[in-house]
Amino acid sequence: MDLSDIIKIIDRTVMVKMNGIIRVFPKQNSYTPTDSYTFYGLPPLDMFIPEHKEIHVSCTFTWDKSVCEDLAYQWEWRTNKSVKLGGVAYGSPSEEFQQGMYMKPNIIFTTRGCNNTCPWCIVPKFEGSLKELEIYQGNVIQDNNFLQASKAHKNKVFDMLRTQKTICFKGGLEAELIDNHFIDGISSLKISELWLACDTDSALPRFKKAVEKLKRAGFNRNKINAYALIGDDMNKNEARLQEIYNVGAMPRVQLYRDFTDIKTRYTKEWEAFARMWQRPAATKAHMEQGTDFRDFST
Repeated sequence: MDLSDIIKIIDRTVMVKMNGIIRVFPKQNSYTPTDSYTFYGLPPLDMFIPEHKEIHVSCTFTWDKSVCEDLAYQWEWRTNKSVKLGGVAYGSPSEEFQQGMYMKPNIIFTTRGCNNTCPWCIVPKFEGSLKELEIYQGNVIQDNNFLQASKAHKNKVFDMLRTQKTICFKGGLEAELIDNHFIDGISSLKISELWLACDTDSALPRFKKAVEKLKRAGFNRNKINAYALIGDDMNKNEARLQEIYNVGAMPRVQLYRDFTDIKTRYTKEWEAFARMWQRPAATKAHMEQGTDFRDFST
């Protein structure tokens, strides 16, 4: 079986236009698509709205639900066409994957779901256990737990990625599942970023072992990143983040947010602390020169 039998190559931008679906988002970010059937915020003048069959208002964050509900009303009033409101914030089913529909076409999912039951994660609730999907071309692998896939599936993904550049595994690689098969598979690829996770102190031993494996394979802090949840104890969080950095990875913190309609708020000190650990240059200065977020306006 050659690569053409494995990879289903589809121009999803063309398919979106053929389906006549406008997608509306509350705001633009690095993940949202940019084709002519994508809009952000309120509807423009009629002359700028293409012919379409229906409109999808996509909401990712629960605290944007009220904004998206207003957008759905505004778009339906302006176009007099059917408007569907959904997305992660509404628990919409996401067992499949439509390339280029709600994310840029280079960002792909090759699996959905996860077999773990981490208490802070909504993926198992919304997507269920891990399911392998068809593989499309793309250089950003956004799977929630790619390493739980079968070796056969991962090999197909590696085959596809040999045609790509600036490859990123962004979904979060489970540290204890980083094995020789995965390292062998990515060693010949043009890797730009590898993202692991270290959300608790108890995860540190497994995380450190995984980073050591990646370092022996030639990867360093410029490529190894670590998602890290913070927001409970600043001193303990600081200690964990320093360990992540010292083992050879770049911490990328996320303040914990409840899955509620009201965005969890933190003090200015917490926000400043997070920014220091979200910006690699600031993190490096903090770790290597002893700078502190309290000394600067960040």
